[in-house]
Amino acid sequence: MLRSGEAYLEGIRDGRAVYIGKERVADVTDHPAFANAARMYAAMYDLKRADDMRDVLWVEDGGAR
Repeated sequence: MLRSGEAYLEGIRDGRAVYIGKERVADVTDHPAFANAARMYAAMYDLKRADDMRDVLWVEDGGAR
């Protein structure tokens, strides 16, 4: 099963070392420089899970999705 958008956001709240200049970013999902991008990626995960988008966003490889 594909992960949800919320699961994606939780997955990147892992304490990874991200810096802007000399400032360490504590939470990339909440920082103004990264929050919008993180939410957009999360939205894509949710779209991939939507039944009505399955045929648009998924590609079959060897008969399996």
